Amino acid sequence: MYLPSPEQMKAAENAAVREGTTLLELMERAGLALADEVQAFHEKKGGRVLILCGKGNNGGDGFVCARILAQRGIAVSVALVFPPQSEGIAAEEYKRLADVRSVNIFTPCKPYDKTLSDYSTVVDAVFGTGFHGEPSCDIAELFDAVNESTAVVVAADVPSGLNCADGTASAHSLKCVKTVTFGSPKIGMMTKVGNALCGEIAVHTIGITDSCFEQVGNVPVMLTGDRVRELIPDREEQSHKGSFGKLLVIAGSESMSGAAALNVKAALRSGAGLVRLASVPKVIDRVGASIHECTFVELQSEDGAISSASIAAIKSALKKSTVAAIGSGISTAKTAKETVLAVIKICGEENIPLIIDADGLNAVTDCIDIIRKANCTAILTPHIGELARLMGTDTEYAAKNRLQCAVRLSEMTGAVVVAKGVPTFITDGKRTAASFTGNPGLARGGSGDVLTGTISGLCAFLGKNPDLWKAAAAGVFTFGLSADIAAERLFEQGMLPSDAADMLPYAFKEVLK
Repeated sequence: MYLPSPEQMKAAENAAVREGTTLLELMERAGLALADEVQAFHEKKGGRVLILCGKGNNGGDGFVCARILAQRGIAVSVALVFPPQSEGIAAEEYKRLADVRSVNIFTPCKPYDKTLSDYSTVVDAVFGTGFHGEPSCDIAELFDAVNESTAVVVAADVPSGLNCADGTASAHSLKCVKTVTFGSPKIGMMTKVGNALCGEIAVHTIGITDSCFEQVGNVPVMLTGDRVRELIPDREEQSHKGSFGKLLVIAGSESMSGAAALNVKAALRSGAGLVRLASVPKVIDRVGASIHECTFVELQSEDGAISSASIAAIKSALKKSTVAAIGSGISTAKTAKETVLAVIKICGEENIPLIIDADGLNAVTDCIDIIRKANCTAILTPHIGELARLMGTDTEYAAKNRLQCAVRLSEMTGAVVVAKGVPTFITDGKRTAASFTGNPGLARGGSGDVLTGTISGLCAFLGKNPDLWKAAAAGVFTFGLSADIAAERLFEQGMLPSDAADMLPYAFKEVLK
């Protein structure tokens, strides 16, 4: 399922026009689909139907719906929240509606609760996909009155008040029992806030086909268990530990040994055949005491962190590996940065895929071009703050434009970018997926280390020259699912990242069964 931004949805509509459908036909089909859904509610509840119409094409969809319902003998009124446009296809539909004498058309006025008392169903056709910010005071009062009424609310395309680009919403947003969306759900509708406002989502393609979205290019697809199942091959019966890759995890420092442990544990739980941890002696001692399935490469320590004097040993270990990961808990020490830059160059020379996380990302913040210059095939896993630093912007901008920043970072580096958040975006600049698994119980230190381990383990499992986008997409979805299982069995408030790592086998079982 495609999850376009408002701009991408507009481009898909234009693609449909190029394929021979007019915008007026799209509006007629949208209004018909909306009328069918509203009639189904009306048959259950009876009473009168009120359609709140705005001034744009969303209002035009409402005008079509009103005309069709009236033609079917349903008592319908139209409240003009804004004066209708004087030109365009919405204006054409308003003129057609005005000729239908059985439709009562009026401008709502205070007190709004009296206006609403006669209606059992309210159709929201006020704001479309371009809405952001806050409605005016009068409209906010109207929406509040609708929400407090006993009427069933059905939205046309998207609930008014919801920003369907990022899933944020006004406190006065309309709360709908059902949202009849056109073409495809929009990305912001699938967040927790957006989903709650939408209620049940009914998708009507209205002639906007998959090929229309393909023409737009890089429209996010929603990850599901079925889709992820296609990304992970079966384990062959005649196989051995060498069949599923050799992962080198370069992680940890004396003050952050847990990061290395979480990374390694998740990698082992995600299918890697052989996992080695390269770290300083104290980290190896601590990890080895609790995780028995990995082996170790002991590195020199400098002030508790990996010393750049260990680069030769790391290079030797890398030559025996098919995949590498670096960054979890290595610290921001100068020597750690030198190690990261050296590893990027070595992986580029040896054609070894590299997953870079946490302090590994901090190390390249002021020299991000090294990844492309080194010809390093990489996956980057930034959270909002890291994404902002890598892009040279502030966190507010990165949060509002997370997908655009992720795509740009991928284009800059040639890497697959995992932009963590709700949803988490996985992009290689040409393909983008959105994962909605996971929950607030992951808002703890260490969650990113488990994610990196999960992705790294899958990269190793996929064999030589893996499709990093597939590995990252499958890893993000499955890690989030493991956290959801942990939250269900334990509770968000008390679950730990290590619980999510422990639930990975159950998550893979659910996806791969």
